[in-house]
Amino acid sequence: MGLLNLLVPLGPNADFLVLQYVDDTLIILEGWPRQVHFLKLVINTFSKATGLKVNFQKSMMLPVNLIEEKIDLLARTFGCSKGTLPFTYLGLTKQVQDFLLLVTRCERRLSSISSFLNQAGRLELTNAVFTSLPTFFMCSLELPKTIIKQIDKFRKHCLWRGADINAKKPPKAAWEMVCKPKEEGGLGVII
Repeated sequence: MGLLNLLVPLGPNADFLVLQYVDDTLIILEGWPRQVHFLKLVINTFSKATGLKVNFQKSMMLPVNLIEEKIDLLARTFGCSKGTLPFTYLGLTKQVQDFLLLVTRCERRLSSISSFLNQAGRLELTNAVFTSLPTFFMCSLELPKTIIKQIDKFRKHCLWRGADINAKKPPKAAWEMVCKPKEEGGLGVII
């Protein structure tokens, strides 16, 4: 009926953008009081039809590019609290121990693969694996600085020392130089 609009029109047959996992729902829409009002009506109608209740006090509005006064109005209209980005979704946290799986994966790759590679192969492994694994995690989570430092340590070891984490060979070039693009004399390691 055109009461709710997507942020970006996706065509006449596009579904409305709603992400669901277990009993959590993420709804993305324009930040207008009319939109929020109609969304609450839809949710209340769904609640009456199914008997499922939505706890608006546990709900959170995450505004993007809105002034504070408008955020307050929208949160009051919907009956929820205001949040900020990044936010915790599905109980996801940003504690160091939550990222040990990522560190372990990188460590296993370092010890199992890099010993068989020459310098060019280790450069490729550094960019393709030790850079892409944390990048994938960072699509939805903010990595703690200690985790980033540990992964950078693995990247440096892979590039200069191979699988031997305890080797004391000095690096052949400064890390800042290695991270420069190849056109500027670096190795093109992605930061």
